[in-house]
Amino acid sequence: MIRFFSLLILILSFVRVVPAESREVKKKPTHAIPSNYFVKKEEKNFSLLMEARRFGRGEVIFLRLTPKDKKWINESYKVSWLGKDVILTKREKSMVAFLPISPDTPAGAMTLEIVSKIFFVKRGQKQYQIILEPTKFQVIKKNQQIKVDEKFVTKELPKETLDFIQECKTAKEVAFSKQSRLQFGGNFKNPLEKIFITSKFYVRRDYNNKQGRPHGGVDFRGKSGTPVFAIQDGVVVLARKTYYEGNFTIVDHGNKIFSFYMHQDEIKVKVGDTVKQGQEIGTVGSTGMSTGPHLHLGAKVNDILVDPLSLIALQSISESN
Repeated sequence: MIRFFSLLILILSFVRVVPAESREVKKKPTHAIPSNYFVKKEEKNFSLLMEARRFGRGEVIFLRLTPKDKKWINESYKVSWLGKDVILTKREKSMVAFLPISPDTPAGAMTLEIVSKIFFVKRGQKQYQIILEPTKFQVIKKNQQIKVDEKFVTKELPKETLDFIQECKTAKEVAFSKQSRLQFGGNFKNPLEKIFITSKFYVRRDYNNKQGRPHGGVDFRGKSGTPVFAIQDGVVVLARKTYYEGNFTIVDHGNKIFSFYMHQDEIKVKVGDTVKQGQEIGTVGSTGMSTGPHLHLGAKVNDILVDPLSLIALQSISESN
């Protein structure tokens, strides 16, 4: 059963939320299945809900603003997160947004600002601060480095290959620059029927005795040919063979939210296709820079690389929730 914590208990925990007045925070017992944090704030003219798996680096926070008067839903509002404007989507009773926390965010307070003459008649705006939870990403020891084909770690490549790498880079940049309205109204789901994670988000490791970049997604174990499912409704904006990612698919879910699927054996969608959550879009494989069959699932929110599991963990996206 969900328990309600006071502000004092919240501050003593590893997540602290510091808006102006009182707030309600509820957290499920730690002995249960890992659950999320829910921060609720009741203002005079609206209620605020924030949900996150945790308030740490690489996570996504779900935000819901619900006006006390239904007619206010059509008024003008502006929300910024960490100094950057946030895309708000208006629903029947509330407005929602997704707030990314970069895996490289410095320690300290993170600021959410809401600007509205309706919500804040006198001041016109209000800020809420959330203290960043300490996050340590795994570092793989040098004696556990991964051996890959040398063509993926050397800079000495033929011009034809370098041109192809640049072509793939440009195609990815174009895909991630797409802008569309929010395509979904429910929670995210896993990309495979059976889930076994083999590599976590932002793990740092060496490849062929050379330092690699942090792991930009989550790896799931799977046999070649295992169906890969879209984790959310959206539109396919990239579906092609690329140098490092192999057979690569990017799905635009709207509001600058993207999921991407790497190293597939087969791609079963094409650019422009509308896909539904749970629809098969490809199969597990080992194409590109890969050492064996698996699915690499990644996610971007507002141009920030985030842990896709933080999206899948959100429970409050549906307005009925």
